[in-house]
Amino acid sequence: MSWKQKIEHNFEKLSDFIFDNRIKIIVVIFIIIIAFISQMKYLTVDTSTEGFLHKNDPLRIEYDKFREQFGRDEKILIAIQSKDIFTLKFLTKLNKLHRELENNLPYIKEVNSLINARNTRGTIDSLIVDDLFEQLPKNQKALEFKKQLAKNNPLFRDLLIDEAGTITTIIIDTATYTSLDKNGNPLVEDEDEFGDENTINSNEKKEFLSDWENAQIVAKTNEIVTKYQSEDFKILVSGTAVINAELKASVTSDMQKFIKLVLIVMSIFLALMFRRISGVVLPLIAVLFTIISTLGLMAIFKAPITVVTQILPSFLLAVTIGASIHLLAIFFKEFNLTKDKKQALRYAMGHSGLAIVMTSLTTASGLWSFSFSQLAPVADLGKFASAGVLVGLIFTLILLPAFLSLVRLKPKNIKIVNNQEVHTFMDKLLIKIANISVTYPKRIILITTIIIIISISIVSQLRFSHKPIVWFNKNHPVRLATNLIDDKMKGSVTLEVIIDTKKENGLYEPTILNAIDNFSKDILTIKSDKFFVGKTLSVVDIIKETNKALNENKKEAYIIPQDKNLIAQELLLFENSGSDDLEDFVDSRFSKARITVKLPYIDAMDYIALLNKINQKADKYFKNQAKITTTGISNLLSRIMKAAIYSSAFSYILALILITIMMLILIGNIKIGLVSMIPNISPILVVTTIMVIFDIPLDMFVMLIGAIAIGLAVDDTVHFMHNFRRYELHYNNVNKAIKMTLLTTGRAMIVTTIVLSFGFFVFMGASMDNIFNFGLLTGTAIIIAVLADFFLVPAIMKTIITNKQDIQ
Repeated sequence: MSWKQKIEHNFEKLSDFIFDNRIKIIVVIFIIIIAFISQMKYLTVDTSTEGFLHKNDPLRIEYDKFREQFGRDEKILIAIQSKDIFTLKFLTKLNKLHRELENNLPYIKEVNSLINARNTRGTIDSLIVDDLFEQLPKNQKALEFKKQLAKNNPLFRDLLIDEAGTITTIIIDTATYTSLDKNGNPLVEDEDEFGDENTINSNEKKEFLSDWENAQIVAKTNEIVTKYQSEDFKILVSGTAVINAELKASVTSDMQKFIKLVLIVMSIFLALMFRRISGVVLPLIAVLFTIISTLGLMAIFKAPITVVTQILPSFLLAVTIGASIHLLAIFFKEFNLTKDKKQALRYAMGHSGLAIVMTSLTTASGLWSFSFSQLAPVADLGKFASAGVLVGLIFTLILLPAFLSLVRLKPKNIKIVNNQEVHTFMDKLLIKIANISVTYPKRIILITTIIIIISISIVSQLRFSHKPIVWFNKNHPVRLATNLIDDKMKGSVTLEVIIDTKKENGLYEPTILNAIDNFSKDILTIKSDKFFVGKTLSVVDIIKETNKALNENKKEAYIIPQDKNLIAQELLLFENSGSDDLEDFVDSRFSKARITVKLPYIDAMDYIALLNKINQKADKYFKNQAKITTTGISNLLSRIMKAAIYSSAFSYILALILITIMMLILIGNIKIGLVSMIPNISPILVVTTIMVIFDIPLDMFVMLIGAIAIGLAVDDTVHFMHNFRRYELHYNNVNKAIKMTLLTTGRAMIVTTIVLSFGFFVFMGASMDNIFNFGLLTGTAIIIAVLADFFLVPAIMKTIITNKQDIQ
């Protein structure tokens, strides 16, 4: 007895055990499910940019240090358009909006606009730093004076006002740290020895602002600005904080929608195939238990729902149903013949148990290869999707047989004519396919070879991309707002450059400040057809402002003093003026300086080239003077793209190796095993051709398709080869074996392909284009895979195994 026969015999014994102990098994599983359900309330959602990186990623560590020092750089940008922003009517409305945002927004640090823009000026004996519109002008003359102050201030240009004076912005700085505990309740402050409330225990590590809090800020902002929207006060809301909130809203909405749609699709096809209530309800219960268990595991291991892992529930729903279909197809057919439930279940488990295990392992391997990704959400998808597939395997081989043993079933009559079962339309189609594949094997192989060669030659034309803003529809308000701010205000995201002099008061040195100034001016010259540097902000601007104010407000005094002591005095005067703006750009020891660089929201691939240019210039100006660190959202986006490319390549190779090894073990023949992998790779190559033709970029979602599709495509190949080898050894006839394989497992392959492909096509109903592309391409790859298994695999078997007998 071979090892396969021993395993099949053990599955038969397992079937008998489950049949005899069905009540106990169901009770135990229900207890486990209840335990998982109790954990699901701890699930969180994270759509932040830094959430794409692991917490121990060096760039994320640097980013966290930056936020701890200077605060959160993800802002809300409100752009307001009007024919002329310098009118009393406009400024009165702007002032009212500014104050309402300031007084009503939760979890924020400050609100900045023209209303409270820093106005630095000098008098005979003092330095005055106040708000530009602390008092609104009462007449046209006063208004004109304020207008000229604003237009002549280089800091305001492209930050608070555009060059034409038709757009102004309100910039909302969100709080750095969360105000909630781990259960979502407001943090309770400690009390000091006198019984007074004190600040949160400083010994505890503070958590950064949560996704939920960010969403609350954005929702309240949208609620407030809606009241002020008018033809002459057109408001657009953008900023990375808003983009993340919109991503979260789309994730939450789409996840619920996908689950409902996939459930409907599954129910329809299960009903059409089995024409039994049990054939619909039982596999759906097994799959829903799989999803609950997987989400429970995510909650236990504190893995959040992300833009990537949002597909997990509907993905598992589509993927794990296939095993149930294969088991039920064999079971119901045998049950209709024997009228004996226990015997039919025993036969189905023995016949398909090993193949189901192998298909689950191959699918899990394809997914598990993502668990090594440098991107946290992709790694989580790999870990929990593969775990979910294995959990689904357990429910399919234990819970489903237990339910089948328990429920009442009636066998259906099979039409017999001349001692043979009457063929259905599907049977006739499968016989036709078998005839074509064994009659024209060389033509099929030749055509496939040509397609593969063409696809390989086209692969190099694929373009990598990661630009979350384009995931939204072209007319999405946030996308429109971001494009406007990038165009008119020269940037909606930031790069943060940290200059560390490594010594206290190092920023008093004129050489360092001159380097910061020259570097800031130089990077403004960086420009291409894809990117530019819009503006820089740093401590140098404050020094220049202060120096000018202390020198009778003369334009020529807008420079950096070249005396260390004078610089120290001017910074001290600025600090004593009542403004706290200095702490946004330097640390308390005056050893570190922050340069905020405004950039447009561009593709992460373009950030890589842009950051290289900026880093080269930083080395030029600060070499041997200070340590330079670049961080911020744009730097994270660049890192995300690099990690995605490297990780996907590694995942593909690992998945291919693992799956090939398992195919060799199952088939037991190295030559046939290796050749049988060709049909599983061909769908990926064809999909890449489709991507090039329709200019679909290779983003992090599309990168997932390869390993997922290989894992799923192999499922049908495993079922085909498992049964083909059995029939080929039994009949010693390739043609007969192909016909019998397609007539048995071929039926289930068709149904599982329809279910799987439609399960992924459901993603085309997503509100974001990246999910749409993922669903379209993965569903297409699955259809191409089954066509390869129906035509190419039989053709290869016919060519390799020299058996010339015709189909009988």
